Amino acid sequence: MKNKIISLFILLTSAVILASCGTIRNANAANSAGKPQDQPTTPTATVDPIDAVIATLGDWQTLQTGGNISLKAGSNFSSSIQVRMVRDQAIFISLRPMLGIEVGRLLITADSLYAVDKVHKRYIAEKVSLLTAGIPVTVSDVQDIFLGRPFLIGKGTLDEALKPQVTCENKGNAIVLSSNENYKGYSYAFSYDKSSRIVSLDIMPQGSATAAYQVKYSDVRATKAGNIAHNINANATIEKKKMSFSLTYKNIEWNGNVKIDRSIPNGYSRMSASSLSSIFAN
Repeated sequence: MKNKIISLFILLTSAVILASCGTIRNANAANSAGKPQDQPTTPTATVDPIDAVIATLGDWQTLQTGGNISLKAGSNFSSSIQVRMVRDQAIFISLRPMLGIEVGRLLITADSLYAVDKVHKRYIAEKVSLLTAGIPVTVSDVQDIFLGRPFLIGKGTLDEALKPQVTCENKGNAIVLSSNENYKGYSYAFSYDKSSRIVSLDIMPQGSATAAYQVKYSDVRATKAGNIAHNINANATIEKKKMSFSLTYKNIEWNGNVKIDRSIPNGYSRMSASSLSSIFAN
């Protein structure tokens, strides 16, 4: 497990944050239908496609769930996890590969990134801007990427007020919602099936109709917070190393009291931003 705990967190953080910045590689995981007991909300066919997607987005304040994550980075690693979120404020992930014992945790706040590796007694504490390359990605955007919800970078989840900033196209069996604003030479779009279930977040070089990078979503279910993807699959290249992850949620609980642990254990050594590249050396 040498270097895998922090590597996992940096991959996960980089993948979800930088999906908006064009660093996600093509994901090959196939999309699957929602489970029968949790059918997604399906608007009527007469509704405008953008309005149909907006209609599937519910409100929420907090989230707590268990799940599993798998990492491929030269070797394979998988673990159970606990995920907690406070909307627009924090994302907390606890890594528990054996018997529910925490071996590491990740915290993303509005402006900071913390990762604690309990196996090697070290931690990272950096500004989120370390990973965003100047793109105004917010913690709300990252939460939407984790949950499979459409958003406009730095402006929040898609709603009626943001609708004029989105273009809708029918492409075969897909409905594609594209942001009218490009970043760093890339545009981004959200693809949906005809039942308004999210299929992918696609990043495209400016002027191209073909996605260069992609995050794929599946097992989309109706919840108290609207349609939520319970499976996320993506590949990424970090420090020239090809890595991939899959994330699966189960038993999501909404709007309860959640604990966000912001502590750094005493006696742990800090890894600086300049040391991050060494994480992927092994």
